[in-house]
Amino acid sequence: MLTQTERTLLKHVDRERLVESCAELVRTPTVNLYSGDRNPPGELAGQLIVERTLQQLGARTERVECPEDILGQNGVLGPSGRIRAGRPNIIGTLPFGSGGGPTLLIDAHMDTVAVDHYDGDPFAGDVRDGCLWGRGTTDDKGGVAVMLEAVTALQNAQLDLNGNIVCCSVVEEECDGGGRGSMTCIDHLAKPDAAVVIDGSFGSLWNGCTGVVTAHVKVSGRAGHAAYGNSVNAIEKAVSLLNALRRFRELRGDRPGDFNLGTFHAGDHPANVPDEATFGMNIKTDIEDMQRGERECGLWSGKTVRNLFDQCIAEAVSGDEFFQESPPETSWVKDLPASLCRPEHRWVIDSMEAAFEDVCSAKPSVTLLGGWGDIAHFLNSGIPSVGIGPGSPGVAHSASESVNIEHLHKTAEMLTLFIHRFFADNERH
Repeated sequence: MLTQTERTLLKHVDRERLVESCAELVRTPTVNLYSGDRNPPGELAGQLIVERTLQQLGARTERVECPEDILGQNGVLGPSGRIRAGRPNIIGTLPFGSGGGPTLLIDAHMDTVAVDHYDGDPFAGDVRDGCLWGRGTTDDKGGVAVMLEAVTALQNAQLDLNGNIVCCSVVEEECDGGGRGSMTCIDHLAKPDAAVVIDGSFGSLWNGCTGVVTAHVKVSGRAGHAAYGNSVNAIEKAVSLLNALRRFRELRGDRPGDFNLGTFHAGDHPANVPDEATFGMNIKTDIEDMQRGERECGLWSGKTVRNLFDQCIAEAVSGDEFFQESPPETSWVKDLPASLCRPEHRWVIDSMEAAFEDVCSAKPSVTLLGGWGDIAHFLNSGIPSVGIGPGSPGVAHSASESVNIEHLHKTAEMLTLFIHRFFADNERH
């Protein structure tokens, strides 16, 4: 139940300011450099807006670029050699009172996915039908705007609080970035007492997330003219591995969504026998996979899942003479770990759940994020963490993305209330 102080505090959450903040970010292109677009701009322009806003609030700000091997240094497999210059994470530290109380970290990501095939203007940032429209509205500029509005409301309310809020607007969550931005912030900063990661759909609280393994398999053939019989067709050799993929899925329980064969590239002309075919796949992992990886391989990762896949491929090619000479080559792109809130950290979930109920007069679901998210790095670093989001289900990454303005506003109120209670209940931290 809200106290009178809390009711007064929530009046400082300004709906119009929040919507305009989100719209300004949407109108500022921040497409990840690895989105696949023809000319993606990167995130800098949006990050400068966040930096300016935090500085106006009195925050001490830093620009921190992702180190080259930040994932590998923390035992996480991810793509290497990615562009880092001009792609800073923005960290803003806001002290309240003496600043000697607990520290809360708030994280949201600035980068978005591709826009080249968006339906309409991806950077319109216009309001219609109770929603704000454009790329990133749900994923995750709505989250960034919620973070900025919550700290603005707390500053304007001038309550007697004591502690620090650390706001992190990060890059490299999307497009195989592997959460480099969030991992960089975790490594760069002193360990906070708790973290809130804003990313996802409204109505749920995230107590963790599934993991994901991504790989490409290259299958060789022998090029030649289709009219002659001395060639080996790489497409046919790749198709012959389908039984191995089915076997892998069966051994994993063949659960819907756990395995996706997402890409296939081969050939340049019907008259040419292709000498190479490549297919790409996504594999979902869970906490049991992580525990098995730690137990058998010493790594909190999907390593045993990767080993099982390699085993299935090896068994499939064992009786094939051509494959013995030219075996398929599997390149593991990333292995991002699953995560789950520890029982002793359940208090952070309970506190956010209470804030949700008091703001929305409804009970949220508490569940795992359906895909992978930056929250994994916080939870796996031993930081009490909860995930929230203002987003609309099913529209992230879509050709017509939007966020419900009422949900955006409620999420900002919920976060503001959570932060106030976090500082008011110092004994917990």
